[in-house]
Parts: sequence; C-alpha cells; structure tokens
Amino acid sequence: MASYKLKRGLAFAGTITVFFCLSFWYYSFSNKIMNLKIPIEDKIKPSEIQKNVDEILSQIERVITKVALLHKDNTTCSEKSKATIVNPKNIYCVGDHLVVQVDMFDYLGNRKTYGGDYLRARIFTKELNAGASGRIEDFHNGTYHVHFTLYWEGKIDLSILLIHPSEAVSVLWNIRNLWYGNIDYSGKFTYQNKQTETKCGFDLNKSEELCEYNDQRDEEYFYCMKPPNYECDMLTETKSWFTGRSKFTELEASLFDKSSLRVEIPKDFESVIVTTCNNNSDTINKERCRIGMKLEYPSGHFMNNFWIPHACSMKTNHNLEELNTCMQGKVIYIFGDSTLRQWMLYFRSKLNEMTVLNLYESGWAQKIWGIDLKRNMRVSWKRHGNPFISSSYQSCREDRTIPREIDLIGGHDKTVVVLNVGYHFRPYPVHHFIRRLINIRRALVRLFRRSPETKVILKTENLVATSTTHETNSDFHGLIHYFVFELIFKDLNVGFVNGWDMTAAFDAKDVHPPPEYIQNEIDLFMTYIC
Repeated sequence: MASYKLKRGLAFAGTITVFFCLSFWYYSFSNKIMNLKIPIEDKIKPSEIQKNVDEILSQIERVITKVALLHKDNTTCSEKSKATIVNPKNIYCVGDHLVVQVDMFDYLGNRKTYGGDYLRARIFTKELNAGASGRIEDFHNGTYHVHFTLYWEGKIDLSILLIHPSEAVSVLWNIRNLWYGNIDYSGKFTYQNKQTETKCGFDLNKSEELCEYNDQRDEEYFYCMKPPNYECDMLTETKSWFTGRSKFTELEASLFDKSSLRVEIPKDFESVIVTTCNNNSDTINKERCRIGMKLEYPSGHFMNNFWIPHACSMKTNHNLEELNTCMQGKVIYIFGDSTLRQWMLYFRSKLNEMTVLNLYESGWAQKIWGIDLKRNMRVSWKRHGNPFISSSYQSCREDRTIPREIDLIGGHDKTVVVLNVGYHFRPYPVHHFIRRLINIRRALVRLFRRSPETKVILKTENLVATSTTHETNSDFHGLIHYFVFELIFKDLNVGFVNGWDMTAAFDAKDVHPPPEYIQNEIDLFMTYIC
C-alpha cells in the first residue's frame, strides 16, 4: 500500500513538473510569437500611370458642380438670366478687355446659388467675317464673368450661349463614367478560308471565355468573346457603332430638349463700338509662331476668315510654290481622327506632284499615304487606334495606338509628327482618354530623348456645335478633354493648333469645318515647320 502511494506521489509530481515546463515553454514561445514581425502581403500599389490618371480625375471632380436634380423648374433658365457689361464705356479701343457679368436664374425666377453651367461666349462682326472666343470665369455662386479681348475696329456684337445648365452637366458627367453601353463592337476572326464574328468591347462578361488584348506597358485593354475552334490571335478586324441606348431618366432627358440647348442669354446692350487708339497694343511687332509656345484660350481671332494668333505672327495664304518648298524633304506622320484627315485631303488636293497609294483597305478610315519623289517628301494619315468608331470593318492587325506608332519613329530634323485624339473617346468613361494622353506624352518624351530635332504639332479637338446625341457627343465631353489636354501637354516642347478655340471663334456649325477654315490650320502648321 505504501509502495502504491509512493508511486502515485511520484506520478503526480512528474505531472506537475511537466505541466510547469509546458507552461513555461508556451509562455516563452507565445511572447516570441507576439514580438515576431510576420510579413503581411503588401496591398497592390497603383502604377505611376494609374496614379496620374487618378490625380487628373480628382482635379476634374473638383471643378464640376455636383447637383441633385429634383425638378426642371429649379434648373438654370437662360431666358430668366441676364448679361451686363462691367464698367461700360461709350467707345472702346482695339486691344481693350471687355468684361461681361452673367447672373443666372432658374425657371421660377430664383437666383442660382451655385455655378457649373456650361457657357460658350463669342464676339463677332458678320460684315468682316470676324470672330473671337471669350474666357468664362465661374464664381460658383450663380455669377460668371466673361472676358473678351477686342481685337478689331468697328461695331462688335456679342453672344453668350447656355449650352447646358449645371444640372445637365452633372448628369452627363455621372452617366459618362457609369457604363459602356453607348457603343457596341463586333470582331471578325479568320482561320484559313473561314470567318466568324463575335462580340467585343472594353467591358464584357468575365464569366465567359474571353480573348484579352492587353497592352501591359501602357495599361490599356480590350476584349472579345472567344469563338469556338478559333484562337485569340485570329482576330483580324473590328467594327463599332452607336447603340442608341440611354441611361437618362425621363426627368434627366427633359434637360436636353431642343428648347433648353444653346439658348442665348439676354443682354441689356446691343453691341460695342471699338476704334483704333494711339495706344493700340496690337501694333507691336510679334514674333513668328514657333514650337514651344504655350497653349492659350482665347488664342487669337478671325478676320476676313483668316486666323490671327494673339501671341505670335502666322504667315497666311501660302501659295502652291511655298507649300511645295515647305514640304521639300519632309517626312510627315499624321495620326488622328477625321478632322486631321481633312489636312491629308487638303495636301492631296494641293500637291499635284504627290502620288497617293491605295493600300487595299475599305471604308473612310483607311490609311492614306502620299509620296512626292520629285521633292523627296512623304506624308501619311492614319487613324489613331481603338477606340475608333467605324461602322465598317477595319483591320486591327495593323492598328496601333498613337504611343505605339510614335515608338516606331526614329526621328530627325526633317521629321514632323502631327496628332490629335478626342472625339471618338466621348462615349466612354473619361479614364480611357486620360490614360491615352498620358501614354502619348510618355511616348513623345521618349521620342525627344532620341531625336530632339523632331517637330511635333498637337491639335485639340473641334467643337461639334450641334448634336442630337448629347449623352455621347455633347461638347461638354470635349470641354473636359480640353481641360485634360492642357494639363498633360502644357510644358512639352511642341506646337499647338487650338481647334477648340478656332472652331468656336469661326462659329463652325459642324465637326468638319469648311475648306476656308482648314486653310488656317494648315497655315499655322506650315508656320511651325517651315
């Protein structure tokens, strides 16, 4: 019995010892665990491109007034609003600045307490075919100042249009960035003698088997539904079209009635009288327009349908001999939309020695190549790459974005690059446009590193002026593009052709202005490169 008790005692003591040892080990180990820095997977950091996109998006958000739409009666009404000259004078001098105050009211006659209305202002004299844009200053309390420079002598009329009330601007901005339903895509896959078509786009159902066409460097993407028995690299052509679908509610759609768009704001004056004064600053000799001058708005005025820049002098009305001499030995790459295609058509009509090659494409957006062997000159136009809205199939095997095209250019002192992009991006969320411009800038920086002598001309997009599809084509989207364009390219050593300002001053009624307007863009282009 004593032996049994002794064994039990020893067993108990052993258990206690083991318990204390385990407790000490656990306490020590747990402290070590608590003090141990366990690596936690870092959150995916945004790329440099994405940070730039986000920064510009935040800047846009800060300038757009966000409005809750409750009833049309509470929206800006142009007929109830009024325009008044600040510090009026009987007679003004050429070169004077004219400031017009605009006070906004709603349909009930209540004064607006916030800004954000999309206004467009212009001075003009019909008899002289003269016109210039005005700069809008928003005080964000329902009051605006419109700043004009009085460039010419005579009786000058003035027009201030309410393009969209701030409530419509808010609707357009929100809807634009919500979806991709404005445009549909079809892709054609080819395998030997067989072809099939499938749905493509920027935002497809990820549960389906997709072909991804991603540019990892530039962080741009596009997708097609993968057709059975075809490989993804068999995609040969794409086409796209406006769907006619809309996100507008009935109340939102009422803001875009014809009676509410582009309505002139009543003035308490008819016109202003301008005369030439002894202190006329416009007589000062201006330097020739050159690469590296900053983008301005307003940047000049029209007189007798000739563009006269504000900050520099531009040679106008080049004759055919001057055009041929300017083009001697040049290699000119033009990348863009149909408004730059107008330049190519101008060259084709004027340069009689130039041979235009047929590159076996179909549709209006086919590449145009012109070669002049006598002058050792080459000029070409090529569409700017997806998104590019065309209802006819276009080859995507040879299609490249402007940044990728620029990367293929060696460059030298005879090389000229002209580009624009904008209108075809209006139906998509704006981050696509911002990203493309950032990538164009990066490509231009690379080009200037290897060839600082290469001349680059950037053209801003044109006003559409009139449109019935405001959700996709409104000039408000173009206004946002102009804001982005100025932010991204303002400090590059390039030349600017300010189509946004020039089409407003010219009062162009169509996105494709007439030949007398195109002549001025070409004249400015030649002033830069010759």
